[in-house]
Amino acid sequence: MRKVTTKVDVFSFGIIVMEFLTKRRPTGFSESTSLRDVVAKAVANGTEQLVSIVDPELITKDHGEVLEELFKLSLCCTLSDPERRPNMNEVLSALVKLNSAR
Repeated sequence: MRKVTTKVDVFSFGIIVMEFLTKRRPTGFSESTSLRDVVAKAVANGTEQLVSIVDPELITKDHGEVLEELFKLSLCCTLSDPERRPNMNEVLSALVKLNSAR
């Protein structure tokens, strides 16, 4: 058992973002694969791979970059080392910056 901190909430937020964007639950993958693994692989392999995991109802030409940045943020929130995760103020700042860049 590790000490419960606000970094657990950050992790949960990251998973919820992934669930929302992919319309997939974090469970239901093989034991060696997680939703985070699927997202990380898609982000690493570029736009075409990323589009293949996004909920089709969210895909538009104008929002591809926003979706990619949201996935990257969710990956940062779900890093295995809690100390490397952003705090929620940093997450909020990233979201505000992303919204203003649209």
